[in-house]
Amino acid sequence: MNKKFVQAIRADEVAPGGMRAVELEGREIVVCNWSGKYFAIQRRCGHMNAPLDMGTLDGKFVTCAMHCAQFDVTTGEALSGPVSEDFGGESPPPKITEYLEHIVMQMKHVRMESISTYDTKAEAGWVLVAL
Repeated sequence: MNKKFVQAIRADEVAPGGMRAVELEGREIVVCNWSGKYFAIQRRCGHMNAPLDMGTLDGKFVTCAMHCAQFDVTTGEALSGPVSEDFGGESPPPKITEYLEHIVMQMKHVRMESISTYDTKAEAGWVLVAL
């Protein structure tokens, strides 16, 4: 089956290290720019459906803003579950710690799925995405 590439967004609209959400033929997609190479992923997090473009892109890893689940933009693989118990060596106030421990316990029962990826190519100043 041949993939149909469609214009998604002008390449200069996605800064290096940045992401932009687009809708293509009814699909919500996020175009990511990792060091001048473009990747396209489904917009919704594989944890609780949050918009991934509201999170952060660090190299090839996108982190969901809602619960910190991480995904590899090159493969869509879910890399870490939501809400880390690692506070970077810091001790939050006791009430915050209690709340976060409760959230971590609840999140362990929510299924985590990898996300879909789409082939991309840059052409004539555009990022094209295969649907």
